[in-house]
Amino acid sequence: MSNMISYRTRTPSLFPETRFFEDFMRPFFTASPADSFRVDVKDEGEKFVLEAELPGVSRDSIVVDVNDGVLTIGAEWNDSKKENENGYVISERRSGSVKRSFNVENIDEGLITAKYENGVLTLDLPKILPEKKEPRKIEIL
Repeated sequence: MSNMISYRTRTPSLFPETRFFEDFMRPFFTASPADSFRVDVKDEGEKFVLEAELPGVSRDSIVVDVNDGVLTIGAEWNDSKKENENGYVISERRSGSVKRSFNVENIDEGLITAKYENGVLTLDLPKILPEKKEPRKIEIL
């Protein structure tokens, strides 16, 4: 059976009342979902299709690599402007980086393809299909 599992950095809390504190403080200490990017994964039979939302990120700023059964998607950007540049008194721009990793042990790493269009990175992840063995007749001596 083929599957894709996103790596998780946080384990569920045994005590729901402490989760409020964890959720409240997370943006200060770890990456929150707002600091990451959203991903959809579809199973299309012979392959998975992963769609990652990276709006406003240039193609050159995206890095996709695969190593030892782990696919990593990362991006960096820096849209900051200096104060008083071109008459601006305040210029709110974003800068930062994001990275997510996925288990792709059952994926044929050599056949992965990627395209980036309209802020969406699409990866085709072909599954390693089990070999079909032909039945053979065993001769009895």
